[in-house]
Amino acid sequence: MSAADMFRRVLSELSVSYEVPDILLPSSDLIFILESPHVQELRFGAPVSGPSGATMTKHLFGERYARHALGRLVKKNADEGKNRPRLNRIGLMNVCNVPMQMSAYPDPEVRQTYRIWLEALMHIRSNNQRDVYPNALHNEVQSVLVDHLRAKLLALRDRPLTVVPCGRFAQKFFRLAAVRSERWRVIDGVPHPSYNSWDRPQYRNVVEQVRQALGNPPASLPPEDAGQDPGITGSPAGHPGSGTASHSPANHVHLARDLS
Repeated sequence: MSAADMFRRVLSELSVSYEVPDILLPSSDLIFILESPHVQELRFGAPVSGPSGATMTKHLFGERYARHALGRLVKKNADEGKNRPRLNRIGLMNVCNVPMQMSAYPDPEVRQTYRIWLEALMHIRSNNQRDVYPNALHNEVQSVLVDHLRAKLLALRDRPLTVVPCGRFAQKFFRLAAVRSERWRVIDGVPHPSYNSWDRPQYRNVVEQVRQALGNPPASLPPEDAGQDPGITGSPAGHPGSGTASHSPANHVHLARDLS
C-alpha cells in the first residue's frame, strides 16, 4: 500500500470522530475556502466557529453580530431551515476536514496512533510556502489533500460562484488543485481571518471586495430586532469531535431579518 493510500485510510478513520464537514447549500454562491478545523470547529461542527469566524461575521454583517462566529450562524441557518437569504448564499469549505494540529486531538491514544501523519499535517500547515517538500511522505500527504480539494471544486464547476481562498494555505491549495471555471469569480489576496487580520489597513480593499460580493450590512436594524441574540450554544456534554450543538427552544431567538 502506498503512503498516499495509507493516508487516505487514516483520514477515513479520523473522520469518524474528528471530521468537520463543509457547509454548502444549493443556494451557496459565495464560497470561502479555509484551512482546517480546530477545537471550536470540532465542538460546534462547523468551519470557522471560533474567533476567526467572529472576525468574518463582523466584517460581513456588522459590529452588532461580531460575537457570533460565521460558521455557527451558517450552520444554524442550514440545520434549522431558517432560510436567511444572505446566510443561504455563504458556503464554507476547508482544504482538510480533520484538524491539522495535534493539539486539537484530546485523546493521547489518538495522538500516539496517528503521530506520524499528524506531524506530517502540521509540517505542511506551517510550511505552506513550499510546493514540494524534501520528505517524500509530506509530498504524499499533500497530494491527497490536493486531490480531495480538487474533487470538491470540480463538483462546483458549473455553478456561478464567487470563490474566496482565505490565507496563504488555502490560496496555495486552490492553486495546486488547478480547478477553474468561466462561471467563477475568484477574489485573490484575502488573508485568513485569524488574529483580526481582516481589520488590518493593508487588507481593507480586498476585504471590501468580499463585503460587496455578499452585500454590505445594513446601517440599522428594525426596532423589533434590536438586541436580538442568535442563541447559538455548544454542547458541553458532546464528544469534542462530535460536532454536536445545543439549540434548545428557549435559545432559538431568531436572527435579525437584516442579517440575511
